[in-house]
Amino acid sequence: MDYVDALVTLSRVTAEQWGLVTAEQAEQVGVDAACLGGLVQSGVLVVVGAHVLQLAGAPLTPLLDIKVAWLQLEPGTPAWQRLTGNSGVVSHSSACRLHGLGDLPVGTVEMFGAAGGTVEAGVRVHHGPRLGSAHITVVDGLPVTTVERTITDLLHTGLDGGHVGGVVADAARLGLVDLRSLAQQVAVFASAYGLPASASGHDLISRLLADAGEQTAAPTMR
Repeated sequence: MDYVDALVTLSRVTAEQWGLVTAEQAEQVGVDAACLGGLVQSGVLVVVGAHVLQLAGAPLTPLLDIKVAWLQLEPGTPAWQRLTGNSGVVSHSSACRLHGLGDLPVGTVEMFGAAGGTVEAGVRVHHGPRLGSAHITVVDGLPVTTVERTITDLLHTGLDGGHVGGVVADAARLGLVDLRSLAQQVAVFASAYGLPASASGHDLISRLLADAGEQTAAPTMR
């Protein structure tokens, strides 16, 4: 396959995948490693991660680090075939970035996923039971934990109350979470955040909002 044909073929993949393609996907559509290397040397493709390439001149890809890391979990499968979350779900702080919530430190890409694929430095894969469909939503073509599930995951990891409270406050302002429902889910974490054993989920949310300087949002729970 010559370079022109290879580029046309790869464009069919990158058009549905944020301008990105993995080496495995390229091989599956008939673009071998030598041809792929030539496209990189000529500047038509740019390496943006291990075995992940971006079409040069493609529109700026928001949250590129998350998308690259997610593709690497199952590099042989196109993104549009992975939306059920069977092979990786963006979670925790990275889910907050996708949802546009809070002001959590940026640096580590976090996902739920099975063992396998290439995991680069700066990527944390959480392992556990497969997430049900009720805990997954799709944002910008990526399977992401729902806002409620994301908040409970942050509490489970013991993230400080101020940061979690900021996420809760943003979610409430944007109408992305039902605080009554959330209160039922988070009550179990109350003692871990310094509240008495009798404290409710509402009490915990009020504490988190207060830690984030968001006391005025608390009445929306009632």
